[in-house]
Amino acid sequence: MRVLPLLLPLLIIPVILAVSITDLPELVVVTVATENTDGLKRLLESAKAFDINIEVLGLGEKWNGGDTRVEKGGGQKIRILSKWIEKYKDASDTIIMFVDAYDVVFNADSKNILQKFLEHYPGKQLLFGAEPFCWPDQTLAPDYPIVEFGKRFLNSGLFMGYGPQVHKILTLKSVEDKDDDQLYYTMIYLDEKLRKELNMDLDSMSKIFQNLNGVIEDVELQFKEDGTPEAYNAAYNTKPLIVHGNGPSKSHLNYLGNYLGNRWNSQLGCRTCDQEGAKEQTEFPLIGLNLFISKPVPFIEEVLQKVSEFDYPKNRIALYIYNNQPFSIKNIQDFLKDHGKSYYTKRIINGVTEIGERQARNEAIDWCKQRDTEFAFFMDGDAYFTEPTVIKDLIHYSKSYDVGIISPMVGQPGKLFTNFWGAIAANGYYARSEDYMAIVKGNRVGYWNVPFVTSALLMSKEKLGAMSGAYTYNKNLDPDMSLCQFARDNGHFMYINNEKYFGYLIVSDEFSETVTEGKWHPEMWQIFENRELWEARYIHPGYHKIMEPDHIIDQACPDVYDYPLMSERFCEELIEEMEGFGRWSDGSNNDKRLAGGYENVPTRDIHMNQVGFERQWLYFLDTYVRPVQEKTFIGYYHQPVESNMMFVVRYKPEEQASLRPHHDASTFSIDIALNKKGRDYEGGGVRYVRYNCTVEADEVGYAMMFPGRLTHLHEGLATTKGTRYIMVSFINP
Repeated sequence: MRVLPLLLPLLIIPVILAVSITDLPELVVVTVATENTDGLKRLLESAKAFDINIEVLGLGEKWNGGDTRVEKGGGQKIRILSKWIEKYKDASDTIIMFVDAYDVVFNADSKNILQKFLEHYPGKQLLFGAEPFCWPDQTLAPDYPIVEFGKRFLNSGLFMGYGPQVHKILTLKSVEDKDDDQLYYTMIYLDEKLRKELNMDLDSMSKIFQNLNGVIEDVELQFKEDGTPEAYNAAYNTKPLIVHGNGPSKSHLNYLGNYLGNRWNSQLGCRTCDQEGAKEQTEFPLIGLNLFISKPVPFIEEVLQKVSEFDYPKNRIALYIYNNQPFSIKNIQDFLKDHGKSYYTKRIINGVTEIGERQARNEAIDWCKQRDTEFAFFMDGDAYFTEPTVIKDLIHYSKSYDVGIISPMVGQPGKLFTNFWGAIAANGYYARSEDYMAIVKGNRVGYWNVPFVTSALLMSKEKLGAMSGAYTYNKNLDPDMSLCQFARDNGHFMYINNEKYFGYLIVSDEFSETVTEGKWHPEMWQIFENRELWEARYIHPGYHKIMEPDHIIDQACPDVYDYPLMSERFCEELIEEMEGFGRWSDGSNNDKRLAGGYENVPTRDIHMNQVGFERQWLYFLDTYVRPVQEKTFIGYYHQPVESNMMFVVRYKPEEQASLRPHHDASTFSIDIALNKKGRDYEGGGVRYVRYNCTVEADEVGYAMMFPGRLTHLHEGLATTKGTRYIMVSFINP
């Protein structure tokens, strides 16, 4: 019977505590910001998400407090706050919270913040965030009180307390603008008498305030069951409500800030995205379109074609093109011939190497500023946009989300390489963020604050005004890295957007080698690296029709299937490559190119391996010919990788006009007509002896596919005028 009275107080205490914090004091949040930066916008947005109003002091005032990222300073904040706090000097029922303006994110409402303060720090009247570094004077570290758990040193970026205590600490001593604010608070905290008088403490275990510098690995992103994001401090098993990216931890705050502040929910997705999307425009502001071709890139012709198809009036585009690649000079000339007169104005640097890439990129920024463009879109030659509304979309996102630098996500097809980094390493180069894969694969969709973007980005007029010289900011880095470092160091946020599929990046890593090898048409060798573009340029437009399940492929003769395979452009370029190479065989039986050194039925030809095209052609046969073979020669399944006779034949009356009846040394063969009868030559054709069936074989890019060894004895009929070219492949000999 004596147990019950002993237990009752234990049961009642939690109830008493809960009741005691229901009548919560008022919370007033204040910050000091002399500029309306991206960081301040984010702070205010995160607070607004939880119905917290932040009073911003100092806007428009000149900052005299030094560069607090790398040196002592910040006293100006205390001076500004000390004037403002006068109205709260007797407000014992009001809690004042100060947060740094440019690198803080809220993730809770006033009620939760106050409840945690009262629950975890009962009786305390002034609370500062804590960190692992004794800044700005390390010699003061021994003077700090020992803490049982958590971080020991004061950080001045986040603090809260009752009005009279905050008033007292802000007005205790006079402060110069260039004095260090953190040192000011530190000296008060280290004074034991003042610490006790102010009833001052540190949030050492980050129950409310999380300072990230030095503890990035401890702080991770988690989601509640309903998808709500929260910061989790694994070292102390706490869930801080306000996160501060002090010192060099700002990139990690940017990552967390993509989710906290009710920005992104694992169940509901992006909470701040414009679900309706861009509306039809009736007015089109003048924009800058800046294209840079500063390295060898294949398929520039196709890139320019897509640029010409952008869904934005050309007469509202100021066009700037910089090309220092000789290979692309004609592409630019052809583009300007077709479209140049349509643009509002233009500046073209084509093939000139006296102007370096950095200089040209900086010039483009200034050029757009001088023309008073509302936006400027910067794109590199490797950005291939299949979405013609890309510029309109980015302008819409920039306005809707109030972001000044935004980039459309594009990546190399089938790879994880994209035009952004999710994180950045200590050496300033790439590091993979926790969410990089999810963003690239589209499992997380929205717009993301990232430390590096390249290949394509849109800048608002405001950002153009701030970015002069950004490409030469750090000449030890590539120009795009220099720009991004400038943006990071100066508080300009860069966003990647994956709300739509905008296009992809052209692979160009090894293209320079192909160009320097003296190929006439180096894109022909790009079937592995850029298959989609290669196919669009070089596969016959009728090929995919014949692969439809119900389509019956024509037979020109029994078991001689005649179908569209290669584009006329491929055929023309293959001829030019072979003639450019020029080492045609002499048409005799002796052939050192063959393993036995003897050719039974010789032709004037050049083998694919002679021009370095064997690997590409084998892949082509396996990818595009094999499916047709399996559709027609039912039951035969074999990869064409065993083909060792692939060559272009040249027929000329004065050289070799015809070929005697013969069987091919193959299981099946394909002969592709490379040029046109009546235009390029007279005569020609193929006669299948057993069937007494003749095929003109003059549809450019069409392939004749037929059995080789046994049933289809055939002869090449005489070319009587001009030059006839065919591409021959013996498959599975």
